[in-house]
Order: sequence, then C-alpha cells, then structure tokens
Amino acid sequence: MARRSLLFAIAMRRKQPQERRCSYVVWLDRAIASPDELRDFSSYLSTVGLSDGDVVILDPSPRLQFEMQRQTLRWVGRHMSVPPQYRLAGGGVDLVRAAAELAACEKVIVATSDVRYSAVELEQLCQLLDTHEVVEPQDYVEPLPWWGGIDAARILVHRGVEPLPDHAATFAFRRTAVRALRGLELTDPNDDQVRRLVATGAEVFPASDVFVRREPPALEEWLTARPRYAGDDFAMPVKTAFFFALLPMLFLVTILGGLRLFGGYAGVVAVASVSLALRGRAGAASVFPLRACLFAPLWVFERSISVYWALFRKLRGVEEDPAHVFVAEGRSGAKVASGE
Repeated sequence: MARRSLLFAIAMRRKQPQERRCSYVVWLDRAIASPDELRDFSSYLSTVGLSDGDVVILDPSPRLQFEMQRQTLRWVGRHMSVPPQYRLAGGGVDLVRAAAELAACEKVIVATSDVRYSAVELEQLCQLLDTHEVVEPQDYVEPLPWWGGIDAARILVHRGVEPLPDHAATFAFRRTAVRALRGLELTDPNDDQVRRLVATGAEVFPASDVFVRREPPALEEWLTARPRYAGDDFAMPVKTAFFFALLPMLFLVTILGGLRLFGGYAGVVAVASVSLALRGRAGAASVFPLRACLFAPLWVFERSISVYWALFRKLRGVEEDPAHVFVAEGRSGAKVASGE
C-alpha cells in the first residue's frame, strides 16, 4: 500500500508543470533516417524527461512520417507539429517564439535533434538561468569523422576570435525575459536565433565552459549544408569579405610570384588558422582533441569555396531552408502539410 502511494505521488508530481525544473524543446531539423535512429533518439529524450523536465518535440515532418514517428515519440515528450503562426515563408521555424509559447516552464532549453545533453549540463544551464536571461553553451562534435573534424576546427577558430559560439545548436532562455523583448519577429529563416536575441536587447551569457555533445551529421547532409552556413555569414560583411578575397588573392599571388610565393601565402593562412584554433582550444581541451586544430586550414579552404557556392545559389534565387530535408519531399507533388 505504501509503495502504491509513493508511485502515485511521483506520478502526480510529474504531471504538474509548475514543479518541473525546465522545459526541453527539441527541433527536428533533419529527417530521422531509420527505426534504429528513432529508437536511439527516443531513448535519449527519455533520459531528459527523467531529469524532472518538460520535453517538447517540434516535428515538421510530412503527415505520414509525422504519424509514424508519433507512435514512438509521444511516450517521451509532447510530440507536436509546428503551429502555423511560428512557420516562416521560407520553410523555417521561429524557434524562440515557438519555444516561449509552448514550453510549460519558465526556464527553456532549445536544441536541435543532434544535441545530446547529460543531466549535469542540464543542471548547469538551469542554474545559469537564475542570473542570466539567455545562456549559450558550447557544443562540440563527437565522434569525429574527417568532416566532423572540419566542424570542430570551425568551432575552435571562432572561439579564438570571440566568446559567443558560432552557429550553435543549442541555447537556453527565461520565458519572461524573452516575452518582454520588442521587435522579436523573425522574417529570415537563416537568422541566427541567439544573435537575434542580442539585437533585440537580451542579455546573453556565453557559457563557454559548459560543453554539450553534438553528433556529426551524415556526410551527404554535411555537404548540403555548406552553402547555407556560408550564406548565414553574409550578415557579417567583414568575415564574408575575407573569405571572398582569399582565393582571388591566392591566384594573384601565384601569377605574380610563382609557386614560392604561393607556398608562403598558403603557409601564412594555415599557420594563422591553426594558431587561432589552438587559442580557442584553451579551456576546452577535454572535449576537443589536439588533432581538431589541424583541420583549421581545411575549414578555411572549405569556407572560401562555400561563400561562392552560396552567392551563386542566392543569385539564382535558391532559398536556403534550414528544414530542407522536409521541404524537398513536398516539392515534387502537391503541397505537403507538416504533421497537420
């Protein structure tokens, strides 16, 4: 009898959102490839729920896939389609406003589907939200295939330049702080969510010593995202101009000075990028292996090509859609409603 009463008390406690520590809003930004991947993802979300939290799963999948995934995901969280008022014309989602409205708790953690929190990191973010409006932890890639190494190098180079993470996959905020902001409407699906909060007056704390694991994407998905990430940086003219000028300068130096000058120029770029990566690795050596710094020149080369790729797509009028994996399924035929 006592055991039954205890179980009833625990169940009633979990049903009361006001007693939960935080809400975890996960955005399915890519298609779940297989039943095994869906089971692994559900298993992860079940551990998030056990940390006394409210789990919300925003799923933009087409109707049939949505219903298939719902059979599993409804047991580990509130599985729902994206409400129409939070969808953007380009196919993206206004994650900040959607999370602020749908979360049951004052403290909200937002993450993409490849992010994997532990109980320790969730607790750290909840504590930081006691004193900050918005908190952005540092994500890292593990395991580390060669394309994951390039992503890790990008993260380290950015850490060596400024404290806020670059294209971070997760952040947290207090609902009351976000709701008080003005001009929060999002029109461009490629806008960085945290930079948008900074622009509207939010106090953002870069939690550069809180490390959250992120699983690497498949190689095909990684390649597809290259022009999108390069296009996102068009909002930062100085950074974009640097990468636009890199290859023309390399060709010009080669023509004027030959292979010796070419080697010197390439060597300077490589040494500078590795040095920045090493600087960014300070305080993060536990999650970024030293070999990740050696990928920095490869990332610089990749981005100097991707900016032209992104410009070409922009001139052709191709919309860079963060949810491209779902939108593409509905382009060949009739209009597809995502989970409605």
